[in-house]
Amino acid sequence: MAGSIAVSADELAALEFFAGCPVESLGPLAARLRPLTALPGQVLMRQGEHADSFLLIGEGRARVRHSSADGDVVDDVTSGLIVGEIALLRGTPRIATVTVTEKLTGWVGGSDALAAMLDVPLMMDKLVRTARQRLATYVTPIPVTLRDGTELHLRPVLPGDNERTVHGPVQFSSETIYKRFQSTRMPTASLMAYLFEVDYVDHFVWVMTDGKAIDAPVVADARFVREAPTVAEIAFIVGDDYQGKGIGGFLLEALAVAARSEGIRQFTARILADNFPMRRILDRYGAHWTRDGQGVVTTVFDVPLVRDLALPPTLYREIRALARQVMRAVG
Repeated sequence: MAGSIAVSADELAALEFFAGCPVESLGPLAARLRPLTALPGQVLMRQGEHADSFLLIGEGRARVRHSSADGDVVDDVTSGLIVGEIALLRGTPRIATVTVTEKLTGWVGGSDALAAMLDVPLMMDKLVRTARQRLATYVTPIPVTLRDGTELHLRPVLPGDNERTVHGPVQFSSETIYKRFQSTRMPTASLMAYLFEVDYVDHFVWVMTDGKAIDAPVVADARFVREAPTVAEIAFIVGDDYQGKGIGGFLLEALAVAARSEGIRQFTARILADNFPMRRILDRYGAHWTRDGQGVVTTVFDVPLVRDLALPPTLYREIRALARQVMRAVG
């Protein structure tokens, strides 16, 4: 049920979603929101219905369920998160049903409030990024059979993969960590957030999972980070027990498919000089190495063309379609 109490810009500024936003910039948004209180079991949004509002959660919890021919995808949302903005941004019907699971308080706004939010500095990029991450949750992973017969699944990275990688069952030894980050220390929390909460356009990440479910263990990832309009740096990491199965080579080709669809024409890489498995993979595609400090080498090479990839045509089309699905999800 909606209340009639005026919304305070200070209340909004306290939400993590608006971290870094000046309080005064939130005034026009606050004026266009109305408070909401909802009890467990209440359905706030239904998949397929017309979208005329979004929700900012102050306290409480709700369950987001997306149903498709491949089954249901369920995610929980809690304080500080936004829900329902995707349909407003895209002008499409709801893509999921939202049901309260713990008493919820927050704020509801319509198209005018969304427009006011987009006027807040940096919020356009954050909203689009959040929408892409949410939509990536609903994609169907692609099954991939490795050369030894192992079946894994390919999908874009999700913010929850941070936790699944750090605390999951797949081991990333100190040697593996060292080869990836050129340091034996585990990445900091802020670096992990950067690695797994991406925008899918300037920073794109594929992950391989051992299973199709959204919470299946992450066994490898590969990313490109755009350095210039047509140039991106690439990096890979593969769990210890999954090395030597051809995952690195496959992920490079999957990255090439995603990168070329977004206008990237050259890859750069900076790796340890003695990381010979990765060097051999990149050598296949024309890498030439230059020393860059003690024990480190760098390379720049052209992103492989479709005709140079070992991917079967059907798999190539599936990978390209999946990459474009999240890259162009909003707009």
